[in-house]
Amino acid sequence: MQNINSKTFNFLSLKNERIKINLDLTRMREALLKLDNPCLNTPAIQIVGTNGKGSISAFLENILCVAKINIGVTTSPHFFEVSERIRVNQTKISTEKFDALLKIIQNKLYECKLTPFELIICCGLKYFELHNVDLLVLEAGLGGRLDATTAHKLRPIIAFGNIGIDHTEYLGESLDKITREKAAVIEKGSFVVSCEQNIIARKIINDRVKKIGAHIAWVEPLNENWELGLKGNFQKQNAAVALKVAHLLIEKGWGIKQDDIRKGLATTKWPGRLEIIDFDNKKILVDSAHNSSAAKVLSFERENWLNQEMGVYWIIGVQKQKNIVSILKNLIKSIDKVLLVPVPNQESWSINDISKISDLKLDNFIEFSNFKEAIKYLRQLKKWPRCIPVLTGSIFLVSEFIKFSKTNQ
Repeated sequence: MQNINSKTFNFLSLKNERIKINLDLTRMREALLKLDNPCLNTPAIQIVGTNGKGSISAFLENILCVAKINIGVTTSPHFFEVSERIRVNQTKISTEKFDALLKIIQNKLYECKLTPFELIICCGLKYFELHNVDLLVLEAGLGGRLDATTAHKLRPIIAFGNIGIDHTEYLGESLDKITREKAAVIEKGSFVVSCEQNIIARKIINDRVKKIGAHIAWVEPLNENWELGLKGNFQKQNAAVALKVAHLLIEKGWGIKQDDIRKGLATTKWPGRLEIIDFDNKKILVDSAHNSSAAKVLSFERENWLNQEMGVYWIIGVQKQKNIVSILKNLIKSIDKVLLVPVPNQESWSINDISKISDLKLDNFIEFSNFKEAIKYLRQLKKWPRCIPVLTGSIFLVSEFIKFSKTNQ
């Protein structure tokens, strides 16, 4: 790969980072060895799953920062710019420092032919070593067994978000295959924390824990006694995972108080998750649901929305490699309207494409050239919809909309 900086990396991530994915730990292990194994003896909490990884990471990061523990965190993907993926004590690496570090690492590891995600993890670990962090939180990318974060050997705690069908071109077509890929990160002696899972995923995780000699705690969603900074009932299970991880850290001697945990959970922020955006004196709900399982969760949240029984206007953009039929079947009711838009800088589904692969009734679908035109359409209605319109289908779509809304206030 030719040398890149943060600017071109942002473009790669939006445009074609996916086509450069090549799951294989051999390159990462060689790369880390050439970097003198940064953070070799720094313990890491690895966050794995299909949905909820970002929220679990955010809850845990906030708890640890409230407790004043010196931490390094990597997350994926980024929302606005690549430097968000590498943070020390909730402060992202500066663009200048990222570019300088990335240049050094690319030159040193040129022969390793690392993917963009692998470069990020290498930069992150090196940056964390420079800051002498005491604990790592590593959010896996799309994988597990062959994910770049798994190359870090010291992972005593592994946290699982919900596992569902996604990234089938890399992980397999079935829930069974996908879960096996993700559960393979579990190593002997590690402590696993998982939210509720499908019966298939639960059995595979339990079998792996028993076979490898690990330990596991299954957690139930938190009750109403807990205040959470992130909206949505589904966040109760993500917060429960973070809570259990915090308790495990306390057992291991980390100085975390119960008040730190409560304050950390209550003040957590994470953009694009059931977030209401005020745009030109109108409200739009955004959510980064980008696969069928996330869409199903979002559909459950709908029951709590004011006036949803009168129909919902959905501004939806879905990348072409995603199962849009399943996403739509989970989200859309006959009384709804779908304003279909392309995901910025991504190959996306069109009405014509959908009609060729499904028998979905598309009478209530309207296609627009971009999300701005869809919002313009809503503004031209006699009245703004009684139920807040929802923009969803892709984190890239949500990100671009939020950036647009901030620059047009």
